[in-house]
Amino acid sequence: MVYKTLNNGVKIPMIGIGVYNIPERDTQRVVEEAVSVGYRNIDTAAMYYNERGVGDAVRSCGVPREELFVTTKICDSCYTREQTLRSVDHSIHELRLDYVDLMLIHWPVGNPTTMWQTLEELYKKGLFRAIGVSNFYPNTFPKIAAHSEVMPAVNQCETHVLYQQRKMLDYLKPYNVALEAWSPLAEGRHGIIKNPTLVRIGEKYGKTAAQIALKFLIQNDIIIIPKTTRIERMKENIQLFDFTLSEEDLNEIHKLDTGHNVTGWPSDALKYNPMTLI
Repeated sequence: MVYKTLNNGVKIPMIGIGVYNIPERDTQRVVEEAVSVGYRNIDTAAMYYNERGVGDAVRSCGVPREELFVTTKICDSCYTREQTLRSVDHSIHELRLDYVDLMLIHWPVGNPTTMWQTLEELYKKGLFRAIGVSNFYPNTFPKIAAHSEVMPAVNQCETHVLYQQRKMLDYLKPYNVALEAWSPLAEGRHGIIKNPTLVRIGEKYGKTAAQIALKFLIQNDIIIIPKTTRIERMKENIQLFDFTLSEEDLNEIHKLDTGHNVTGWPSDALKYNPMTLI
């Protein structure tokens, strides 16, 4: 496994397993299988309603807790410190873990400044090893950066070969904030798994189009959390460190960038009701 050092010195595995939309009854099995084939980074959220399954897997998988990196995200629309504390308490109760490796604000709604200041407080007490944000773009990220004592370690956004987030990478660089990709395979949309460019490049390396799409992100220093419930796909998705894409290949893949998100989730705060943003 390859690790990235975050801006506070904490190391995060460059590839993890995402559990979005996995029913809680299946989550423990999925995470245990992922750990068994080498994953050490697990990403969940309060709104996924499967934190309990993640926590059960962490305790039962046989790998020491300190070797696993667990991310979760607090519920949306917290406006006060008390609401934020309740949201954090809920996640900690569901996970039943002594600490969380990375706690994120899931969306820039509610009162992000108050939420962030509360996470800073808990981070300083050692409840989290790192804190960050998700789905914050240049018109919402400054709400955090301008009022922070602790700079976010991560900004998690939709990122894949069809939406490469090159502007976001450049934007985050001066802040030394890592970009983490959710839906790094674009949820399989727009024929990404059969894309002719990715298939052709994959043939050169004996890899699938999906592996090429994921490796492209890794080589651009982007953390990835592909989601699958199938162990054969887990094995495929993690087999990314025995080859390196050439500059020519990277340039070809750059041409696939549409500059637009494909999942239907908002990709910038302008698509939110501005009355929910403080």
